[in-house]
Parts: sequence; C-alpha cells; structure tokens
Amino acid sequence: METFLIEQFDKARYSLIKWLTLGWTIWYGTFIARNLINNKFIVWLLMIFGFIGWMMFLVNLGKYTRLGKRINSDRKLKEALNNEMHQLYKYKSSFWGFCIVIATNSIFLVILHFYQISALLVCELTLFAGVLSSLIAVLVYNRE
Repeated sequence: METFLIEQFDKARYSLIKWLTLGWTIWYGTFIARNLINNKFIVWLLMIFGFIGWMMFLVNLGKYTRLGKRINSDRKLKEALNNEMHQLYKYKSSFWGFCIVIATNSIFLVILHFYQISALLVCELTLFAGVLSSLIAVLVYNRE
C-alpha cells in the first residue's frame, strides 16, 4: 500500500510540474507577445489565452503546494519522495535556470551593440527563459 502511495504521489508531482510548465509558457509567453503586436483582435485573443494559461498555472501551483504539504506531513513519504536525488534535481534545475539567465543576458548584450531593444522586453524575455528552463530541467530530471 505504501509503495503504491509513493508511486502515485511521484506521478502526481511530475504531472503537476508538467502542467505548471505549460501554464507558465502560455501565460507569460502571451504576456510578452501581447506587447509586441499591434493588431487589437490578436491582442484580445492573446489576452484570453493568457488568462487561461494564468489560471492553469495558479490552479496547478495550488495543487503542487498542497501535495508538498501532504508529503511533508508523513515522515515515510517525505523520506521516500524528498530524498537526496530530489534535492539534487532541484539544485540542478536551478543551476540550469541560472545558466540560461546568464546566457540570455549575454546574447542581449551582444545584440545591443547593433540594435536598440527595450529594457523591459529584455527583462521579460530573460525571466521567461530562466523560469521555463528551470521547469523543463525539473521535468527532465524527474523523468529519469
């Protein structure tokens, strides 16, 4: 019974991270695209998709938080699911997010020598790439 519960929570955690990644991509991707497009119909369409992505992100973030609290409340589940490998995967995904942020900023520094880009756009794209790469890295590492 306990092994089944551990496998069930592990699958639920992976599924929630997958939906968090999708929600973040839709929400923040449409947020950035909305500022770049001038067509009012497309902007409204992007706002609707962005709202759907935002809701998907918030709902799954709440579920992920509740799952984490449930795992931490049981000692055996916590030992099985928050072990050293899980901690290592979290650190590795944070490392990849940091590397992508540095790489994105470096690319923009090179581009800025030739073209003028809005500082707000650079910040938004850097944030988007950093968070998305961290979420994708968590998915890749948890898949192993």
